[in-house]
Amino acid sequence: MFVSNDVIHDPRVLKEADALHRAGHQVSFIGWDRSGHLPQTEDRDGVLIRRVRTTGFMWLLWKDLFRNPVWWQRAYNLAMKTPFDVLHCHDLDTLPIGVRLKETTGKPLVYDCHEVFHRMIAGDVPRFVTNYAARMERRLVPTADRILVVSQVVADYITEISGRDSLVVANYPDFMVDGYSPPPAKPLTVLYLGNLHPSRFILPAIDVIGAMPDVKLVIAGSKKLAPQVAAMCAERPNTRFLGNVPNNRILPLILDCHVMLSMFDPTVWVNAMGLPNKVFEAMAAGRPSIVTEKGLIAEVVEREQCGFAVPYTRAGFTSAVVALRDEPSLVERLGRNGLKAVRREYNWGREARKLVELYDGLSGRPKA
Repeated sequence: MFVSNDVIHDPRVLKEADALHRAGHQVSFIGWDRSGHLPQTEDRDGVLIRRVRTTGFMWLLWKDLFRNPVWWQRAYNLAMKTPFDVLHCHDLDTLPIGVRLKETTGKPLVYDCHEVFHRMIAGDVPRFVTNYAARMERRLVPTADRILVVSQVVADYITEISGRDSLVVANYPDFMVDGYSPPPAKPLTVLYLGNLHPSRFILPAIDVIGAMPDVKLVIAGSKKLAPQVAAMCAERPNTRFLGNVPNNRILPLILDCHVMLSMFDPTVWVNAMGLPNKVFEAMAAGRPSIVTEKGLIAEVVEREQCGFAVPYTRAGFTSAVVALRDEPSLVERLGRNGLKAVRREYNWGREARKLVELYDGLSGRPKA
């Protein structure tokens, strides 16, 4: 498997590796340590991880956009040193590696599409970069022997650009609590976990909760807004910034909160069409979520009655927090609904079986 991050903080790739490993397959990773500080080789529960590290010459290049070709070449060289039967590329920024290796070795290629990539990066990079990514996707995706996607929306996109079918393997949590357990006593605690991006309502939430002394906000994550989030939380005694947290701390953090914040800017296409994994993790722990109305995830939350779907505004967020603060029984009712839905449908067990069946039937030829 190829993934353009450090591997250990990407729950989807770790879940897939674990599912295949348990089914008797030997799995290894080639990842990208952009910090340059992690071990180059690591064994995690029988899964070998090798990393390309950003060092020396790569630091001289301007941004990761220009480091990508170096990462692709070094990952290709690492892969050629070890025998393998199947190539599995996670997202577009690893697919050039897999396509080249398939051309060299003739081994089958699985493309795992987590996002509509050019739409995901829109707004963070110049337009010519998103256009280039879209063209690259149209050119490379048809070369894959099997295609996995995270949702039906992404499946429809893959069919549009390639004329190919794909298998939906949703990114549902690989855990759920045995039975509902109530959250701690007051104050009502709101939790945000994930990428600290401007489109995710994090900064307004700090302001809103900072003005509500009987409510608490906990934020865990990394990337773009981390310095600003740390500074703002330091000025507000009822807000706390934890930085990045390991995967084994996610469930305890969720159980210690009353509600999860997952409000994404609906004007961004990937937000409106996305199904954030953190909402399903909250459901698996018996906790409700606050999401933005009129998106795909809002449809799930409203259908399962496991949270609030509100306008992407301070007033919308405040209304949900106040309702949960003033009616503690609502936290339990919505939490129990979510847990029931995860047991019935939104769990990793079913998705893992689909992944294993795909590998069991892999022949190296494109599926008709």
